[in-house]
Amino acid sequence: MREIDYRPYYSLLASFLCAIIISIPALVRSEGGVLRLLVWEGHAPQALVSRFEKQTEAKYGFKIKLHINYMNGTDDYYDSIRGGSVDMVMLTHHLLKDKRFNFIKNKLILPLDLENIPNFKHVAPVLQKAEYLYGKEQVYGAPESQGPYALAYNKSLLKAEPKSWESLWDPRFKGKYVISVNEYIYNTIITALALGYPRESLGSYDALNNSTFKKKLRQLAVNAHSFWNGVDKADDLSGHLLATVWGDSLAPLKKRGEQWDMAKPVEGTPFWIDNYVITSALADKPFLKKLAEEYINELLTTDYQVGHILRIVGTIPIISNIEHLLAPEEKKRIQLGTSNFSNNDQVLLPTYSQRDRNGLHILWKEAMEGIHLEKGME
Repeated sequence: MREIDYRPYYSLLASFLCAIIISIPALVRSEGGVLRLLVWEGHAPQALVSRFEKQTEAKYGFKIKLHINYMNGTDDYYDSIRGGSVDMVMLTHHLLKDKRFNFIKNKLILPLDLENIPNFKHVAPVLQKAEYLYGKEQVYGAPESQGPYALAYNKSLLKAEPKSWESLWDPRFKGKYVISVNEYIYNTIITALALGYPRESLGSYDALNNSTFKKKLRQLAVNAHSFWNGVDKADDLSGHLLATVWGDSLAPLKKRGEQWDMAKPVEGTPFWIDNYVITSALADKPFLKKLAEEYINELLTTDYQVGHILRIVGTIPIISNIEHLLAPEEKKRIQLGTSNFSNNDQVLLPTYSQRDRNGLHILWKEAMEGIHLEKGME
């Protein structure tokens, strides 16, 4: 039997592998070598960014740079996506199918290749199947974290937990609370909850566009001591009694010796799910898109979800393979065991019509104008 000489095949294989190795830097160079992120502050920690850049360089032999910009509010993303100036964006669940933007229909965001995101299988099952993520059976977003727009109180100064959103209108707390300046959706929701509106009316401009609601919303703005922008920070809340929060400030406040906690208003608490999407800016950049998906995969690791999202940012993980890593009090706080770590006390934001969103924005703008009008009367 004649012996086959495999040496030519080895040579061909070596040439093929060499071509791949050489082509990756060339491809990355042609695509720019930079991934541009628009995210909430605190959701791109330098340790993670540096580690990913080093891992990518070691794996592909070429330096990749993550360029991070931070959002001030949930309306900061659209112009950046439409203008092609950003590659990855964090979108809250109710925005992916917002009819103003039609991100999927207008091909402003790209379907994800889950082959590059193997940790997606660890996302809580109900979130994996969430309708807002899908278009024509393709997945367009990966959940990254979830949590409340909560009523927080300073336990160092208040012995009793506030039981209702109505606390923000209690004369005792006038000038002693802090709220978001930009989150008009959430501020109108908590005002509607305080007034006893049913949940199905919370996002309706027609239901809220009346003198009683407008007066209440204006009081919320006028009686605030100050406002935070983007995410709540320890400097924003320190020394005050109440605040609305995502939760980012609570751990830093604890380090300062201020014990803050989230109250559980009887009316319920607005709840959000933040997701990473990849924009059409990478439609013709397949290698950078692959790297973006690999970065998303890092966000679904237990190290990031428990070590950063839960224990540093202070919000709620979205993966389910973490029980063995949690202390009993952590399991209780995130309601481990519920379908997606949430329950009926949480008011999940709906997808708004353009008319309702624009109307609610106008209501909040008018409420904020009340601050200047009252100062003018002093």
